[in-house]
Amino acid sequence: MHMTKDELLAELSLKVSTGELSQSEVLGRLNLSTITATTPGTETLPAKHFSATKMLYVIGVIIVVIGVLFFVSQIWDALGSPGRILITLGLGFLFTGIGSMLLKTKPEQNIGSVFHAIGGMLIPGGSIVALTELHVNLDSMWPVTVTFGVIFGFYLLLSYIHKNAILTFFAIANGTMFTYLLVSALLGSSWYNNGDVYAYLTMIVGASYILLGYSFRDGWNSKLSSVLYLFGSLAFMGAAFSRVFDSVLWQMLYFFIVAGGIFLAVYMRNKAILAISTLFLIAHISYITSKYFADSIGWPVCLVVLGFIFIGLGYASVNINKKYIAQS
Repeated sequence: MHMTKDELLAELSLKVSTGELSQSEVLGRLNLSTITATTPGTETLPAKHFSATKMLYVIGVIIVVIGVLFFVSQIWDALGSPGRILITLGLGFLFTGIGSMLLKTKPEQNIGSVFHAIGGMLIPGGSIVALTELHVNLDSMWPVTVTFGVIFGFYLLLSYIHKNAILTFFAIANGTMFTYLLVSALLGSSWYNNGDVYAYLTMIVGASYILLGYSFRDGWNSKLSSVLYLFGSLAFMGAAFSRVFDSVLWQMLYFFIVAGGIFLAVYMRNKAILAISTLFLIAHISYITSKYFADSIGWPVCLVVLGFIFIGLGYASVNINKKYIAQS
């Protein structure tokens, strides 16, 4: 059975929108990559159109969420417990259901993702409201931990069904929250009493983000890669840097960590990891210089030397970006 031209284009559009095919694969198969690169205006107008549309979606989501919050705050005292649960958690699941329906019926559009974004911001807070209104004992961390574990599993399932980056984002966000809550529940004490544990946990989370971003680079979650690289490198480098203040070993080890971050940025051709690694290298050199050399050679001379070091690091960072990353 032969497909008509319209049916063929509709099928191709559907596969691209659901992530089964990428635009680069379609252009490569049809030998259109050189045409789109050399023909004036063929790529610029659609890119601007989609960017403007997505920007309007984001603004709309923010306005809707703010409006819901203001509306709920105005009528909160007049609502009973069922009403409070319904207008928070219930509304979140309502928007999520609408989003799933739209992703199924209109997968070529992004409107379903918009409703999922609204629902994803309401469900976690609504769950806490439900626990409070049901008079669950929140002195223990376990009820909240289990709740976020369920939300994490819920969004993992939705992400698997719809193959949508917004749903994957909420799965990662709630999964991260669940991880920290689980560790807190297992330790049974406040975070400031276990700073070392949370520092190492944050390093693990940061490394996991980077690995996830790398695994997402060619799939339907590719839009999340840059975000995961940024927050992953920031979490890992920041948590590792917090260790240098109390340990000479970490003060020495951290130079190798930031050097590894720079090499990783070159390997992955990622500017965010390069920028974060360079900034934390500057911060570490500043700390080491002020701690060990300021009194011995004089602070003004130290500042001059430090300034030239920063200039050299900036020059090296720019050249690394131009030579190994910007060409990708």
